[in-house]
Amino acid sequence: MSNNLDEMVKANESQPAEFDNIPHPKRHNLEPFIDTGKRRRLRQWMSILFIVFGIAGLLLYLYSEEKEAAKWTLLVALVFKFVEVVMRLLKM
Repeated sequence: MSNNLDEMVKANESQPAEFDNIPHPKRHNLEPFIDTGKRRRLRQWMSILFIVFGIAGLLLYLYSEEKEAAKWTLLVALVFKFVEVVMRLLKM
């Protein structure tokens, strides 16, 4: 078994180094995303609102009798996050 492994390692070492220098085609989805300041700030504010509403909903749910208000607060937080994620994915 070790002889086969040694033969495989030697076969791989015998390949010329030019195989490592093969140019790859340019892929458009790897190009950097250019984000303007306005979009970034809007997404940051939406993330902040998500965190604030999420914490408020969690505190309402744990320490209050108003479970329905807590659920609606958490749903509002999720809406902010979903919109922020869609903006990021669609590069809006």
